Amino acid sequence: MAAVSAQLNNLRISPRKVRAVADLIKGLDADMARAQLQYITRRPARHFLKLLDSALSNAQHNSGLDKNYLYIKEIIVNEGMKLKRYKPKGFSLTMPIQKKTSHIKIVLDELSEEKRKKKAELIARMPKVEERKEEKGKEKKEIKAEQKPKTEKPSLKVSKKGRFGGIRTLGRRLFRRKAV
Repeated sequence: MAAVSAQLNNLRISPRKVRAVADLIKGLDADMARAQLQYITRRPARHFLKLLDSALSNAQHNSGLDKNYLYIKEIIVNEGMKLKRYKPKGFSLTMPIQKKTSHIKIVLDELSEEKRKKKAELIARMPKVEERKEEKGKEKKEIKAEQKPKTEKPSLKVSKKGRFGGIRTLGRRLFRRKAV
């Protein structure tokens, strides 16, 4: 088994934010990690996705490994250099700002023989894409044939108290300058 890695240096996101995403995908299969990263909304996720793709292509082209049987062995997130800036404050003072950067390293490794067999069985049991499309088409035809009548939802009547009634009045009374 040969470990393959890819590295990204000086990413302009703080290491603490990057580690939050790294912990989500550590130890997953490469396929599962890609799927997970595509739906994570945090900003480091898109950088991880590019880095994972780079590591997968390194494994395939440089080491000749099958990318279907790779998993994320480890992810190392280190702090990079800090960009130092200053912000003016009152009384002619300045306060320092540190804009942090991250170094990320992804290490991929091959699955063991037992896990390979389990994954191959799982893939064999899954229906193929063409079969899924046919099933969806059949379901749509069945639904159209039934055509259930639309039922009206009961409307909720919301009572509006006058201009100064209800909960809003309490808020207005509490947050006046001179509370009563």
